[in-house]
Amino acid sequence: MSGTLDEPITRVVRKVFGTAASLAVVGPLPSAAVEATFARLNEIEDRFSTYRPNSEICRIRDGALTRAAAHPETQQILDVCEALHEESGGIFDAWHAGRDGGLEPAGYVKGWAIGVAGALLREHGVENFSFGIGGDITASGGGPAGIGWSVGVVDPRRATTLVARVVLRDAAIATSGQSERPGHLRDTATGGSTTSPWLSFTVVGPDIARVDALATICFLEGRAGMQRVDQEPGYGALAMDSEGVLTATAGFRARTI
Repeated sequence: MSGTLDEPITRVVRKVFGTAASLAVVGPLPSAAVEATFARLNEIEDRFSTYRPNSEICRIRDGALTRAAAHPETQQILDVCEALHEESGGIFDAWHAGRDGGLEPAGYVKGWAIGVAGALLREHGVENFSFGIGGDITASGGGPAGIGWSVGVVDPRRATTLVARVVLRDAAIATSGQSERPGHLRDTATGGSTTSPWLSFTVVGPDIARVDALATICFLEGRAGMQRVDQEPGYGALAMDSEGVLTATAGFRARTI
């Protein structure tokens, strides 16, 4: 009988950014790698949280800290958010995305933070891993069976049902929609919850920060979001509309199993 037995996986789950962060590793997992990774994520949360009054983002939002006086990393992230605002024609607007219409860069920060964690793991010699926060995932190496990490895309109408499954090898996946946190995506023109023809919009591609940003932009952009992703080499998208109809780009279909 032929076939490949999956290698054993070590899993670590911790709370960060108000949700679960999950690390799965094939092969050795040094404790130093785990502690360094989550210490860095806690540092990022301290700096960018919109719920901790002393975070730099809250202090900038409240006028207690000028952007010029903020940490260089904060300035860098806000510069990227401004570039995304320009690229998207104003759709991505971190400065008015919060529930109170204030500063909320989470549409970029979470994906970027996942990427930072992945880079730290590799610096500590961890090469074959999957790491995700709140369903957005970056994956490195061949996974337990050597063919990549298998990741499911959840039906936004039924959390226990998958609508697709992809294989990620040195790639990432992120989804935007209303199912996990209803009302968390804002229409910056009106201040209310956004409307979209999509129930969810999933993007796959090589860079988690870009994948996460595209998922947010394209969910808000509507049907034109499909074309935006389709024109970006190496990226793909799957979206479900309000009738439950799925639309996928060729880049997404190439990764499905």
